Amino acid sequence: MAKVKPVGELRNVGQSPQRYDIPAKVDGSLEWAVDVKLPGMVHARNVKPPAAGARLVAVDESSVRSLPGFVRVVTKGNYVAVICEREEQAIAAAKQLKATWQKPAQLPFPTSDDLFTYMRSATPTSKQGPSVKGTPDAAFASAAKIVEAQYDMPFQGHTAFAPAHATADPSNGQMTVYSNDMKSYGMRNGIAQFLDMPRDRVRVVWMEGPQGFGRTAADDAGFEAAYLAKEIGRPVRVQWMRHEETGWDTKGPAFAFTMRGALDAAGNLAALDYDGRAADYCHVGYNEADTVLVAQLMGRRRATPAAGSAGTPSEMYEIPNRRTASQVVALPLVWETPLRTGNLRDPNGPQITFASESFIDELAAAAHADPVEFRLRMLTASAADDSGFRRARSIAVVKAAAEAFSWDPRPSPRPAPRGDELTGRGVAYAFRNQTVVAEIAEVEVNRRTGHVWVKRLVCAHDCGLVINPEALRHTIECAMLHSLSRALHEEVRFDAEKTTGVDWVTHPSLRHADTPARIDVVLVNGDPNPHRADLPPYGAGETACKPLIAAVANAIFDATGVRLRRVPFRDERVRAALAAARA
Repeated sequence: MAKVKPVGELRNVGQSPQRYDIPAKVDGSLEWAVDVKLPGMVHARNVKPPAAGARLVAVDESSVRSLPGFVRVVTKGNYVAVICEREEQAIAAAKQLKATWQKPAQLPFPTSDDLFTYMRSATPTSKQGPSVKGTPDAAFASAAKIVEAQYDMPFQGHTAFAPAHATADPSNGQMTVYSNDMKSYGMRNGIAQFLDMPRDRVRVVWMEGPQGFGRTAADDAGFEAAYLAKEIGRPVRVQWMRHEETGWDTKGPAFAFTMRGALDAAGNLAALDYDGRAADYCHVGYNEADTVLVAQLMGRRRATPAAGSAGTPSEMYEIPNRRTASQVVALPLVWETPLRTGNLRDPNGPQITFASESFIDELAAAAHADPVEFRLRMLTASAADDSGFRRARSIAVVKAAAEAFSWDPRPSPRPAPRGDELTGRGVAYAFRNQTVVAEIAEVEVNRRTGHVWVKRLVCAHDCGLVINPEALRHTIECAMLHSLSRALHEEVRFDAEKTTGVDWVTHPSLRHADTPARIDVVLVNGDPNPHRADLPPYGAGETACKPLIAAVANAIFDATGVRLRRVPFRDERVRAALAAARA
């Protein structure tokens, strides 16, 4: 077996060759998954229940049978699809199809306005902890100052700009699925089980598609296309509509946090209480034959829903006394719901880090300490480290981000005494596995309108050995912009029976006007100690998603003196918080 070369002898590592796919994407010649056309192919559109948990009573096929290109209405359980020869015909038929539904006797979930009250009062389906270090109760009893806060993070969707889509071909006794699914082998396994076909008769052809951020981990369209193709014996192309994608895609779970911290007389964090609750019961896995939405609607589901998870903060702070607990709660409706949870990029990480790093900032403000210095004080309070030297590298990225930003040490906040435009900066830090990241956001907040513009972002990123620097920078920038959209805009809104945010107006996402004027990425590239062995490459993209929302929240506080504890930071929410602070 050949030995691994030392980093200094590697010739291609550290280079940034031109990407092969860019020319074809620019000139339009690239074939995407959405472009697949097969002989004899037909088009299908789904008809979703009008309310979560509604039961299909009857379908009147005669309401669409005379439409041009009509092929068939397919139903099984509560799953309904209309198939036509052409795509526009399928769209028209799905709109015109008459179906009778019976709504459930029990409301499927609280409204989005009542969600967090419900989550804090619901009996957990599972618990983790409390994990206790030291004697937190004694530390709180002797504290010079106690800080308490609650934070709320709503359900958030993937908001992929192209809805779910796939094409399935049942020719030659096989099932070939063309999809941009992120886990093609998992999709192959799931479809084989779903169709009761031998796995070696199912083939998944991966093709380019738009961003996924975890959406295609539960590839609804691929399963639907395969099922319909098997039913009618012809290639079928399925594409969801915008309202369907935004309303029914898998969601990142909502979180409700309660935190408490004890400061001693010197302004050091003596104790920390963390409690996080996630609405993550029945978390959808990777292309599972018994959890994908079409299976749920057909009544095929596992006996015991997935337990879900709530997680805990990912940081290396030395806090002498700590109590950490997390719980998962369930909504009243578990199956066939548009609030089904799945993996949204860095699952649970941005939610947890928003709360934990916002609270660290609140503690720094209560201690009249600079936010960077306050974090470094806790990171350097211990020399203990792990095999990847994560503490030493955490210190390095916090320092590197501060240096790149030209951070001016001072406590927060520092709002301007007059004028409409308020400027502030905020920092946050986290790790995921062995990748460590510190991010700084600089914001402008309009005192009159409540509008937040994040004018600059800085990220110091250490994922070990950097293979392709330019590709890594693009990955980091994309991760930060995705989390920026989640910070400023994204929230799944719903009444007591359905989602109400179903398009770009009612569920907005990041726009070109929202993008920062400047993004700086510092690649720290491994352990700062040159006398230790080289680190391998670690994962890069998901960690960069984690600290951004907290950094923006902390920057808004620095600019305005007002702490926002619920995401997203839409204009009306910021404006209301500023007005309440003036009252």
